[in-house]
Amino acid sequence: MDKRLNTIQQIFSELNGISIETPFSSDLEFNIVGKIKVPVESTDDYLFFDVKIYPEYPLKRMDTESITFSNSDYLEYGHVMGDGSICIHTSHHTDLKKKIEIDINSLKRWIWKYYLNKDNDKHYEHLILQPKEFKGNHFSFLFTEVDHVFSNQQFGFFEYSKINNGLYHEKIIKNNLIQEFRDSSNKKLTACNWSSSIQQLTNKDLGIYIFLDNPPAKMGKFIISKWEDLEGLVNQNFHSFLYSIQKKNLKLKGKPIPFLIGYRISDKEIHWQVAILEIGNFPIETYKENKVWKGKFINEDIIWGITKNCSYDYFFGKGRLNEKITKSKILIIGIGAIGSMVATTLTRCGCTSIDVVDYDIKEPENVCRSEYSFLTGICNKVDDLSNELFSISPFVEIGIINPIMFHLDSKIDHGLHNSNNELQKKLLHYDMIIDCSTDNDLLYVLSKLELNRFITLSITNNAKELVCSVEPNSYNWVMNQYENVLENEMENLHNPTGCWSPTFKASYNDINTLVQFAIKHINIKLSDDSKSLRNFVLKTNESDVFSIKLDEF
Repeated sequence: MDKRLNTIQQIFSELNGISIETPFSSDLEFNIVGKIKVPVESTDDYLFFDVKIYPEYPLKRMDTESITFSNSDYLEYGHVMGDGSICIHTSHHTDLKKKIEIDINSLKRWIWKYYLNKDNDKHYEHLILQPKEFKGNHFSFLFTEVDHVFSNQQFGFFEYSKINNGLYHEKIIKNNLIQEFRDSSNKKLTACNWSSSIQQLTNKDLGIYIFLDNPPAKMGKFIISKWEDLEGLVNQNFHSFLYSIQKKNLKLKGKPIPFLIGYRISDKEIHWQVAILEIGNFPIETYKENKVWKGKFINEDIIWGITKNCSYDYFFGKGRLNEKITKSKILIIGIGAIGSMVATTLTRCGCTSIDVVDYDIKEPENVCRSEYSFLTGICNKVDDLSNELFSISPFVEIGIINPIMFHLDSKIDHGLHNSNNELQKKLLHYDMIIDCSTDNDLLYVLSKLELNRFITLSITNNAKELVCSVEPNSYNWVMNQYENVLENEMENLHNPTGCWSPTFKASYNDINTLVQFAIKHINIKLSDDSKSLRNFVLKTNESDVFSIKLDEF
């Protein structure tokens, strides 16, 4: 430790323009601490920073830098945390001297940008707060944008659904979804834009809210910490509202009730921050002024919880497919290995309207190479997959189509012109139909229809190739690929015990590799109006280095 301490002291003493105000020493937790003076570029000024270097340095501590520069006198400037530490972003280096030089240069950039030039970043930074526990538990509330314009000091109730509890670091966190906002008379005003499955969740309860024109903040970035800091931001009508709620619910004394504070963060967007109140112990008191009873907040700490805006653009902000896919009403025919992977991928990539059809039952042996769960046991594939998709996206609407439509209307009556017209009318309801059934009979019938966008996906044994047709008349081309072009070896199939139909051999990894490649290619083609989506075949090669070759037709 003495060697490391002396080395760090020596490195800082040799840095250009940096002087050591308080010599470095080691604290009881083996951190190295000291104080430095840093010149302000193009001025005669100096800034002072307490330095703490953790034992992990120059490596990171978890996902944060293991060195801090702090001074609570600089809280008013940008990118300074509540404890006065400067928020710096630096490069990785394993050499102690090089890493210190990199971090000091990052600190100097902060001084130039935020202290000297007082820059304000264009993107919004949420108010800085530290979530606290209420009786040993954390609380979170997830919300979306709503189709309602709130006015300053508007208040009322909101309805929320309780979902699964989790762990937030080492403490239980009780997770909730905000469903709708009501006025002070408990009349519905507006609802969050969740899917119908989310809106139908049970286990609901009520909280209270108030909307403010301006954020409840200090220095523009730190959320208020005391209830009395809200005084002056709310009126007496809201105090009467709080008083009446507590009085009417004294039988629930000790129960937590969430209190949302909303505020505008842009011309079009508002944010909600939640605090946790305790019924019977609201941080308010009454007093008499000019013979009129009034209320006010008292000097108690606010227990802030966690809120997240989960609106569609935020939820899929890290990546979604092209709008020609995500805004389509999609039908997936056959949700075995390929179809279930297509469905989950489209759901994770922003699609909101997916119908599925399959007559088959999900059994335990389906789980290993499809998007199903073991614990749901034996059940209809459509029901099991629908629940999986609902659990992925709070915006997806899933429809389950009766497979009789394809069997009776298409196969039994396939020679009747009127029947085909009726089936076509039903299918024109969809912007995109993806046939993953590998049912050649059905493909034969569907290829005769005029559909908006018809895509077929299938693979050969051992997932050596994936065949994709995007043409209305797919049947002849697909059959030619399997019968005359590709080497689809059908002797070595998976034959389970019992009188079951043999199936192709392939792992989840084999199939999903090709499915994701195919979806990627389709997305690229549909993203560019100058490109046309054509039939294609993906061919794998495992002879040396694994590769995939795409042939278009």
